Amino acid sequence: MLRLLGEVAASVDGAPVDLGHPKQRCVLAALVVERGRVVPIDRLAERVWGTAVPLRGRETVHSYISRLRRALSAVRGVAVVRRSGGYALIADATPLPVDLYRFQDLCAQAGAEGDDARVASTLAEALAWWHGPALTGLAGEWADAERDRLERARLAAQLDLAEARLRLGEGTGLVAGLAGLAAAHPYDERIARQYMTALHRAGRTADALQHYREVHTRLTGELGIDPTAALKDTHRQLLGRDREPPPPDSPPARPEDPVRRTCLPRDLPDFTGRDGELARLVAAVDDRAAVYSVDGMAGVGKTAFAVHAGHLLAGRFPDGALFVDLQGHSAGKTPLTADEALEVLLGQLGIAATGDAKAQWRAKTAALRLLVVFDNAVDETQVAALLPAGPSLVIVTSRARLPDLAGARPVSLAVLPEEEATAFFARLVGADRAAAEPEAVAGIVRLCAGLPLALRLSGARLAHRPAWPIAYLSAQLADARRQLPKLFADREVAPAFSLSHEHLSPGDQQLFYALARHPGADADTAVLAAMTGTPVGPADDALQRLVDVHLAEEAVPGRYRQHDLVRQYARGLSDDPRPVERMLEHYLSAITDAAARFEAGGPDAGTAHAWLMAERGNLLAATRCAAVEGHSNYAWQLAISFWHFLGRDLGSDPIELLEQGLAAAQETAEGGDGLLSTLLALAHWSAGHTSRAYDLLTASAKQPENTEAHAHTLALLGLMLLQRGDHPRAARHAQAAADELAGLARLSPLGIDARIITCWTRGVVRWLSGEDETALDFLRTAYAGCEELGRLSPNDHVLTALARCLITLGDVDEALGHLHQAHDLRQRIGDREGEAEALVLIGTAHRSAGRAHDALAPQRAAVTMLDDDARLHAHARIELGRTLDALGNGTEAVEHYTLALTLAVRGEHLHEQAQAHAELARSLTGATGEHRRSAADIAARLGLARPKSLPHLRPAGW
Repeated sequence: MLRLLGEVAASVDGAPVDLGHPKQRCVLAALVVERGRVVPIDRLAERVWGTAVPLRGRETVHSYISRLRRALSAVRGVAVVRRSGGYALIADATPLPVDLYRFQDLCAQAGAEGDDARVASTLAEALAWWHGPALTGLAGEWADAERDRLERARLAAQLDLAEARLRLGEGTGLVAGLAGLAAAHPYDERIARQYMTALHRAGRTADALQHYREVHTRLTGELGIDPTAALKDTHRQLLGRDREPPPPDSPPARPEDPVRRTCLPRDLPDFTGRDGELARLVAAVDDRAAVYSVDGMAGVGKTAFAVHAGHLLAGRFPDGALFVDLQGHSAGKTPLTADEALEVLLGQLGIAATGDAKAQWRAKTAALRLLVVFDNAVDETQVAALLPAGPSLVIVTSRARLPDLAGARPVSLAVLPEEEATAFFARLVGADRAAAEPEAVAGIVRLCAGLPLALRLSGARLAHRPAWPIAYLSAQLADARRQLPKLFADREVAPAFSLSHEHLSPGDQQLFYALARHPGADADTAVLAAMTGTPVGPADDALQRLVDVHLAEEAVPGRYRQHDLVRQYARGLSDDPRPVERMLEHYLSAITDAAARFEAGGPDAGTAHAWLMAERGNLLAATRCAAVEGHSNYAWQLAISFWHFLGRDLGSDPIELLEQGLAAAQETAEGGDGLLSTLLALAHWSAGHTSRAYDLLTASAKQPENTEAHAHTLALLGLMLLQRGDHPRAARHAQAAADELAGLARLSPLGIDARIITCWTRGVVRWLSGEDETALDFLRTAYAGCEELGRLSPNDHVLTALARCLITLGDVDEALGHLHQAHDLRQRIGDREGEAEALVLIGTAHRSAGRAHDALAPQRAAVTMLDDDARLHAHARIELGRTLDALGNGTEAVEHYTLALTLAVRGEHLHEQAQAHAELARSLTGATGEHRRSAADIAARLGLARPKSLPHLRPAGW
């Protein structure tokens, strides 16, 4: 159980769970309150630190998330998941394992109840989840504001409970609690009315009148305002003492009640969900007049929601409930004019329209308390003239948002969440039938993407075909995945989208198609503008218009997406290949620019890094799209660019991201899985999961292909085998890759990269074997390939390997030039182990040229940088020991050789063990024989006369 309504805490079977320090708990609270919605990483940082986010705030938040995931792993039904641009907390157990969610759901349930006893019972259960002030223990601007919001929700529930109990005739039992609330909220007139009524019923009318005088004095003397009519009415009724004052939320008594008119359409018996939205409308009953505009995409259930809400609330409006279909988006129908709509409204009140219908309507409704539903409105203008003049509740539904409807409070309906969609579908087909095929039900719910109309049509088809297994319909829908499902093609869904689409301008339609063709989870304005050849400003204006008519969603500012069925509909309207090519060109240019700005540092580095992190899911999707749709040149350039950046930021879940992409590629069988499998292997390798990386590469290498991709896989496998010490197999794989590449007429960037890897691997193997001249030829060929590949090349690896060979051959000056270049590059990209290797080799080059004094400083600096890499650390200690030996400091040299041997043994690094034993055998007296035998034994196992240290390798560099 997670708790926010009191101290932020968690427990499992009553035992507390350690959630860490307050800032880490603040991250958890920031995710919980959003109830499954994604919280961008930057917003999480702001909620923890406010405007003073530290320099590494984002990385710290990632660290907090990792710790919270471990802490929450034992809490059933709760998980923190990564989504595009941020994180979300998912709670899917029953009952819900979060006290805040229990409280919210019970309050919404109470708002939909019609029986006061059940309302009181439900609200009492909701308030029982509170154990003190919300978010106790958290500090900061966001925590304070969120605490205030939650406390207001608690107060509203307390007052709703008091009103329900007053309606049930209670009084004495409420006095103490209301006295405390009245003291805490001295200007709240609703509390004052409740407290006065409770005091009167407890036989303390004099105290009730005294409380009114105190409230009146505060309002008039301190605020300069008069009490509301409702508070004055309660006061007058207490003064008269001739009858019981009504409960505070009861409608005022009327001299005569006309016959109630209910003109609402029939309520749907299978209506499901929307508890939070319904609770908002129920709360509006207390207002003297309110207008709610309900918007949402076609098929989301706006009419069903408004009608259901109308039936729930109709009993609280003594003068009737009216309903008018304004026909704003009805196929084959013309929207109603104001006069036509007024004629319908007056007719529902039993009045014939004569003369000025608008004046008639205003005059008649001035004294009436009505519930009026205007369904399917075109825009604000169509509705504005129809609003009643009196204290009525108006609900307007429209496919478009109505921001200019004066005083309207928006209620935007999204698609049903998975749990509600599943429950809705089960009600349509029968609970037993749905329970028998849960996987098939989940498949249909996923394919319908939570759209109520699509779910209803699916359920209706099954309900009329009892012989069909649910899995049969699920398979039918899945087969039609690339188009709008056949089930809906000639029914209501496609025509509903068509009506919205037809109202778009040609330019807006192009953005509509481009968004559908974009392969990612969302898209920013820049790429959509590039896809349509539109300037960014006008493109953003057009996207906002799509959002307003629910043909697009803006879940995060500046980032757009579409509902699955809308996307399928839009894709069927345009097959122009140019937007995809423009998208790939845009991403290739943008990632190159952003990566360059990030690596260069400076004021733009942070912005470039943020864009790369936000877009990594889209870049992966674009890479796969390029591979699937035949744009192989773009595919490999994007893949290499993408990996060179992503591999350096392993705190951002690249493995999870790549696994999702690979699973999607395999599920759809559209291609691209070979590329993604290679990237996933590299991600595992960089994360230290070498066995998993090896398995992935081995499986890919078994495919009987003669392509660049297969050669690249063989080359990477050879690279890994070299790092694992299997030099003969490494050389064989590198040779096999080179043979496949030789049979190809022309190489893309991927093929060039594979050729560089094969040359590097073969060169290093030859150098380890003492074939220095042959090694140099291979490594110079690899270096030429780096120049051909350009910015995407792994040139720092090639430069250091080339320098090792040149040092052995005595060409120190060229070696130092390469090493300084590699050092600068690695320093810029933050590869500390690689930077240390370059410093070690710079020292080795100086020592081999007789300048041991110049070697000491860089090698001592390198040793201080190497805390984690045992192999490279052992190598650095050995080289530092050799430099100290050359300077005559043999005692300290032995200390470094000994430490190097300890590190090498611990990490099972045979090359470095052999070297350390050899140096100790040379330097020590007494135990030299043992060290000499150990060095010889290891050299024999390796098949090398003189073992050398393997070069540093950063998998992301390939």
